[in-house]
Amino acid sequence: MRQQLVTRQTQNLSLTPELRQSLRFLGLATNELVEELKDIALENPLLDLEEGTNSEAEAVKINESIDPDELTHPEIASGTDYTTHTMSSSGENSFTYDGSNSNEMATHVDFRQHLKEQLISNNTSDEDKELTTYLIDNLDENGFLKETFEELQHNFPEEKNWGDIDFERCRKLLQNLEPLGVGSKDLIEHLQLQVRKTTANNHVKALSKTLLDQHLTLLASYNYKKLAHIMGCEIIDVEEAAKLISNLSPKPLSADWEDHARYVKPDLIAEKYNKIWAIRLNDEWIPRVGINQEYADLIQHGEEGASSPLKDYLKQARHIQRSINQRHETLLRVSEEIFKVQIDFLENGSKGLLPLTLQTISEALDLHESTISRSTSGKYISTPRGTFELKYFFSNAIGDMGDTSSTHVKDIIKRMIRSEDSRDPLSDSKIQKALSASGIEIARRTVAKYRENQNILPSQMRKKA
Repeated sequence: MRQQLVTRQTQNLSLTPELRQSLRFLGLATNELVEELKDIALENPLLDLEEGTNSEAEAVKINESIDPDELTHPEIASGTDYTTHTMSSSGENSFTYDGSNSNEMATHVDFRQHLKEQLISNNTSDEDKELTTYLIDNLDENGFLKETFEELQHNFPEEKNWGDIDFERCRKLLQNLEPLGVGSKDLIEHLQLQVRKTTANNHVKALSKTLLDQHLTLLASYNYKKLAHIMGCEIIDVEEAAKLISNLSPKPLSADWEDHARYVKPDLIAEKYNKIWAIRLNDEWIPRVGINQEYADLIQHGEEGASSPLKDYLKQARHIQRSINQRHETLLRVSEEIFKVQIDFLENGSKGLLPLTLQTISEALDLHESTISRSTSGKYISTPRGTFELKYFFSNAIGDMGDTSSTHVKDIIKRMIRSEDSRDPLSDSKIQKALSASGIEIARRTVAKYRENQNILPSQMRKKA
C-alpha cells in the first residue's frame, strides 16, 4: 500500500473560549453564577462587582397587543424597591402577591450531600466515614445499594484494605442515617429494617418478618385466610401484620423524605401591572458587572506594551460583561415566549397549562434547542401561583385534541389522591374513569405511570383501616 500526502479542504465548526464561557454562564443557576463571578473578580483587578438591586427592573411584556408605553407602573418608572403588589386578571383585589416570599423557594436537597453532612457529626472512625462516603456515592436514585462488596471492591483505593466485615459495618451505619434504610440492598431488607424500628408489639413484628421473608406472593394477593392457615395464627393477626407492612415506605427516598428542603432564589419574577402581565429579572441577587475605571484609564493613557497584563484583564472583563448581558437577554426572551403560550397559567393555575415543547420555543426564537434547554434548566420564576422551574411549563399533549398538558393531568391525579378516602383509596381505573368523565381521555397505564412519577403508592398500599 503506497502512502502519499494529500491536501484536503474542510469546514469545521469550533467554539472559541469566549463562546464556551457564554454558554457556560447561560447554563449556570443564579447562585452558581454569583459564586463564579466572585471567583473571577478575585483574580481580575479590572472586574468590579456591585451588589444587585431592582433599580433597573428589566421587564418583558407578554401582552403583545398592548402598546409598550402603557407599561408605566410607578415602581418601574422610579426604580423603587417594593415588597407587595395586588394582582388579578381584572386588576381588582382578588388575590395578593407578597413579594417577600418570591425571593426564595423550597426545593429538594441532594440526598447524598444530606447523608454526608450527617456523617460529619457521627461518632465513628475516620476510616469508617471514608468507606461510608464511598458507599453513599454508589447509591441509586431510590437510595438502595444494589452492588455487593465483591462488585465494588475492585474500585476501592489501592491503599485501602477494606474487607467484607468493614463493608457490612459501614452499610449498617448508612442504613441508620436519615432517611432510614438508605443503603439497603433491596426492598425486603428495607421493609424488614422499618418493621424492627416500629412500635408495634413483638407478635405483630414477628408475623410481619415471616410474611416478608417467606410469603410475599400470598401477601400481595391478599390471601389472608391461607396465610393464617400456613402460619398457624388468626386471620386478624395476619391483617394486623399486613396493615403494618402496607404503611411502610417502599424505598428509602420516598415522597415523605422529599419534605426536607433547602431554599433557592428565583431568576425571574412574573408580575401584573394595570391588567398587564410582565416578566423581569430578579437582578437583586445578581451582582452588577462593572469595569474598574481607574485601571481602565491607566491602560488607555499608558505607554504601548507597558500594561499588557492589564489589557488582558480588561479584555476578559468586557467579555464577561457581554456574556452576562446576553444571558439576561436570553432568559427574558425565552421566558417571554413560554408565557405567550402559558399566559392562562398565571391567571388560573395548572389547569391553564397547555402542551409545550422545547422545539416550539426554539423555532419561535430561532435558537437551538440546546440553548433553550440551558436557559430553562435550573432557572426558576416566581409567580403569584408559586415558584416553578421553567422546565415545569414544558409537557406533552394528552388526548386526540392535543390541548391538555400532561403536567396539568399529573396535578389533577395528585389532588384526587390527596382528597381520597384513605379507607377506600382510588384505584388507577377509578382515576382514569373520573378523568374520562371530565373530558380528559387517558389510558389506565398512563395514569399508573403519572402516579409512579410522583412517587405515589398504588391504591392497595395507600389503604388504611
